[in-house]
Amino acid sequence: MTSPSPRPTLSEARTKLRELGYLQSRVERFVFRRALEGIAVLFLPVVATGAVALSMAESAAVAASQFRYGGSPGAAALLFLHLFFAALFPSVVFAAALFFAAGRSENPGSGAAVSGLLAVAGPLFLWIFGTLRLGSEGAAAPLLWGIPVSLASLLFGATVRAAFLGRAFAESGRLPSRPRRAVLLFAAAVAVCVGAVLFAMRREPARPTPPLPARRAEAVVVVGIDGLALDSPCARDEPVAGRLSGGSRGWWETHPASPAEIWTDLATGVPAARHGVRALEWVRPVGLPPLAPPPGASWYLRGAGLALGTVSRAPVSAGERRSLAFWEVVASAGLPALAVGWWASGPWPGAAIVENREILARSASGVDVDFAVIREFERRYEGQSVAALYLPGADILRGDPSRRRETLARLALLLDRWIPRARSGEVALVVLAADSHPDAGSHGRIVVFDAATASPRIRSIRPVDVAPSILARAGIPVARDLPGRPVAALFRPGRVDSTTVATYGERVAPTPAARPGTDREYLEKLKSLGYLN
Repeated sequence: MTSPSPRPTLSEARTKLRELGYLQSRVERFVFRRALEGIAVLFLPVVATGAVALSMAESAAVAASQFRYGGSPGAAALLFLHLFFAALFPSVVFAAALFFAAGRSENPGSGAAVSGLLAVAGPLFLWIFGTLRLGSEGAAAPLLWGIPVSLASLLFGATVRAAFLGRAFAESGRLPSRPRRAVLLFAAAVAVCVGAVLFAMRREPARPTPPLPARRAEAVVVVGIDGLALDSPCARDEPVAGRLSGGSRGWWETHPASPAEIWTDLATGVPAARHGVRALEWVRPVGLPPLAPPPGASWYLRGAGLALGTVSRAPVSAGERRSLAFWEVVASAGLPALAVGWWASGPWPGAAIVENREILARSASGVDVDFAVIREFERRYEGQSVAALYLPGADILRGDPSRRRETLARLALLLDRWIPRARSGEVALVVLAADSHPDAGSHGRIVVFDAATASPRIRSIRPVDVAPSILARAGIPVARDLPGRPVAALFRPGRVDSTTVATYGERVAPTPAARPGTDREYLEKLKSLGYLN
């Protein structure tokens, strides 16, 4: 005869009944089962899988960009691994969250997987798709990257389903009915995603610069002044504004916030989506040349990668700029050209280049920078068909009014020497003034001096119109694949040449070798001058 079991306490009985589901109220069931299950099934996978899917898509984007413009398959594969392995930790969290959610689910069937796909794949697709819309491939980005992103969303749904099936198999030792469809879906999604990445990385080598017919029409001097907003009330009393009031004037919208971007737009005649320069510094993953991270990838490349030591900073140079600047086009046509201190200017065969980093390296302040630029320019100018100089002193010394006035006075002396030469017909002087600071005016200005221009006021132009206009004045045929066109008001009547060529080509020179010491000093100089945060 067995003795009766001890009578459970009320607390133990309530616990036992609650475990069997008898005492769960609707509120309790919703709070402790449905709500937490929904969070586990939806929100945790969103965070983890979002990182994985974004890493895959961005890996394809960056690798394809590098591969198209002179990179190698090995570099593209290494770059893909740099980004993809950054998602290993989120993917582990993702798998753990899925198995946790599967263990709490009463029915590990297709319902949870389908609901997860519908609830997450759509927002995930829109998020990554919107992030990549303005990526490095310009107008083709929405169509091109919509393919791997949509497939990554499909892969997420298939992964959810596979995780539930794996959990069910681990508990019961057998798969639920009709598992073959889910397995095939998962395998197909993985295969198509890999295929989409390979398609995105298809080889499209840069177009070499073709032979350019050229006639030396007239010498052109281009002066770029950063940090000078001629349309602001404060600028009207400055000595530079008085000198520039006598030229033919036009304006453009200064939408880009980065000085490197807007000054490269002006120099190349193409937007940043084509020339690739969006910032003053790029990143250099270990074993790879410098690259500009597209939107969405900088969270890792500029953050975790720098912290882990797998990524270092690198200043942008002409080796990374994909499109040719106007001085490079002039040099390619066999005419002498000079560029002093312009962003991403050198190196380039056939053109005399003094890079911005060289100028800043031997300058202690904005006044010294402008003095070094002007001195180097005037030392090298004679005999050039097109000569350009960039003066950043007014921007560097924004917070120091007295020294800013000093550099503007030096600039006024430069204009006093060159405006009379332009009025006599010796050269055509083109002055570009822009201020990309958020508190400055919203317009950049172009002022032209020569013996006689067609119109005293040029009105509105686009930044991409500047380079074609300079090249046309120098006697270089304009490329038809440029979005910008020569501005007729920049020419004397009857001097507009309608000759065109198909293209100027793209940069095919290899990326310059890393210069860690020089790069580090240059970046520190940019930071001390306020260009980098």
